[in-house]
Amino acid sequence: MPSILVVLWSLLSPVSIGRVSDINCLKSIQDSLEDPYGYLNATWDFSNNTEGFICRFTGVECWHYDENNVLNILSSNMSLKGQFPRGIRDCYFLTGLDLSNNELSGPIPSDISRILPFLTTLKLSSNKFSGEIPKSLANITFLNPFGSLQEYVRK
Repeated sequence: MPSILVVLWSLLSPVSIGRVSDINCLKSIQDSLEDPYGYLNATWDFSNNTEGFICRFTGVECWHYDENNVLNILSSNMSLKGQFPRGIRDCYFLTGLDLSNNELSGPIPSDISRILPFLTTLKLSSNKFSGEIPKSLANITFLNPFGSLQEYVRK
């Protein structure tokens, strides 16, 4: 009987860790970005601990509405300021990221393919990013390359 409990616990642990990881991801994003119009702060309330609560946050899409597993972060046109949020690495299974039309600056992380390996959509245009487009983007197997980084380099 104890061995069955150990097996069940080991099967369920990654799910729990993943959910905590996604919550930490969103907390980190909120903490690292300036949100002058309060788009994120209006709904990103971490005091609620019910299953799926983060799925009701503005700009967050989950795999299933009652689970805390983030699928997409869609935060375009929010006037967000700051650097590329490094805490986004905790949303490991993220498939879509849209931070376009904000005021983000600094470099895009050179290890973006390692921290977000499952991206299919990446929209970062119309920001104030500097530096080169990371070559590691070519290593994101499922990334749709068309239009994802248009207007990245300002003329």
